[in-house]
Amino acid sequence: MISMKKIKCPYCGYEGDPKEFTFIYESVLYLADHEVLPEQRERPVVVVCPKCGRGFFLESPYKKLLEKMKTEDQK
Repeated sequence: MISMKKIKCPYCGYEGDPKEFTFIYESVLYLADHEVLPEQRERPVVVVCPKCGRGFFLESPYKKLLEKMKTEDQK
């Protein structure tokens, strides 16, 4: 049997299985001259708590940007 890690809401403290939460992936379409351009940045998944209804990130939305800036500074 596979055990899933529990998710805990940082706002109300509700803790449950991932299947109890709603996951939202935000995407933006950029149009230029009637063509769809690729997204320039990665967006983390928003997790919505089934109890309080508030959304939160499982990881910082700035994590990849900070890592990129750190590697560029080391060059």
